Amino acid sequence: MSRYLPSLLERNSPFNVIGAGLLIVASTYGLSRYTYGLFVPAIRDDFNLDQATVGAIGSASYLGYLLATLVSPILVRRFSPRLPIILGGMTATLGMLLVALAGNPLWLALGVTLAGCSPGLAYPPLSDAIKQLCRADKRSRYYAIINSGTSFGVMVSGPLALIAGSRWQLAWLCFAFIALTATLWNLLIMPGSTRGTAHHPSSLEEHSDRLPACQEPMLMLLRRKLKDKLVRRLLLGALLFGLVTSVYWTFSVELIAGNNRLSETSSVIFWMIVGIAGVAGGLAGDLVTRFGLARILKWATLAIATSIASLTVASEGLLMLTISAVVFGATFILITALYGIWSVYCFPEAPSLGFGLTFFLISAGQLVSPSLAGVGADLWKMTGVFQVTAIVCLGILLLLPTQDVRSI
Repeated sequence: MSRYLPSLLERNSPFNVIGAGLLIVASTYGLSRYTYGLFVPAIRDDFNLDQATVGAIGSASYLGYLLATLVSPILVRRFSPRLPIILGGMTATLGMLLVALAGNPLWLALGVTLAGCSPGLAYPPLSDAIKQLCRADKRSRYYAIINSGTSFGVMVSGPLALIAGSRWQLAWLCFAFIALTATLWNLLIMPGSTRGTAHHPSSLEEHSDRLPACQEPMLMLLRRKLKDKLVRRLLLGALLFGLVTSVYWTFSVELIAGNNRLSETSSVIFWMIVGIAGVAGGLAGDLVTRFGLARILKWATLAIATSIASLTVASEGLLMLTISAVVFGATFILITALYGIWSVYCFPEAPSLGFGLTFFLISAGQLVSPSLAGVGADLWKMTGVFQVTAIVCLGILLLLPTQDVRSI
């Protein structure tokens, strides 16, 4: 064991790169952002909120993320990947602490919004960090594994919710502690310079013809990129993906609990299944290398649309609900990884900018969707909202990449 210890302590060792990246994604995405939906029934009862208010608070979380994704690439280009990653971890810690201590809906909304900012700050710079810390042949695999951290966060939130029971605030205190741990780990290993010392020669040589573009003003780079049909498909698809998936994250537990199909404990188990299944999304890098991004995205889109629709037609039995949870969890993480890989392919000169813009648009869709779904549920039924969402999801099939993308 002592023979391998020095390599484990290296900043760019697989243990540190994957471990720290996985934990910060689990904290900021899996806990800070998506776990809100798990606690919607308890939060609504404790604070006496209606569906529209619950949806508005969910949208506030996405608004925080939306704003943070605008700031993060600027911080990377001006300072380093480490700074926004650490800021994201600190924001996650503080936001979830506020949720745990909230005594009224205003403080609750503030905490949820602040926590929602954290993945927007921490996630885009990971693309730059991976390019600096990892060899070119390892990047797609490492990125896909780190991206699956969302699932680990969702997976952990379930048992903690069960243990906390009616005192759901205790679970949020635990979430804040996990985020603090992730922040400290990333502080130790993430590169402190965008031209940092950890660049591998192979990476530098591979992109030497594109390096001058790193000095290109951001707005000029964006205008040039938006003329590319592949980039436009990427961004429109990301917007639509965000629009349809946030309905599931925010209201799936509410749907199945409201229809009295599952007890509170069973609803938490349903949420945990979504998280566990998402670990399969870590295979995205290998799947893209073998089959190509367009083919994988097509079948994943069909699968996630089916999972959204099946939640509305599931009978009293648990089989359909379980299948929906498994398919949604796996395909959601898979598709986010696919969009991440696609964005770096389209923006090799500025990976965090491509990441930030892509996930900004995913969040823009997620910002609008919960409020619309909440209003729709008050006017009609949540089952109808989910059925329409599944149909709209199929629109992603019209926005698949026209080129064969197989790596970052």
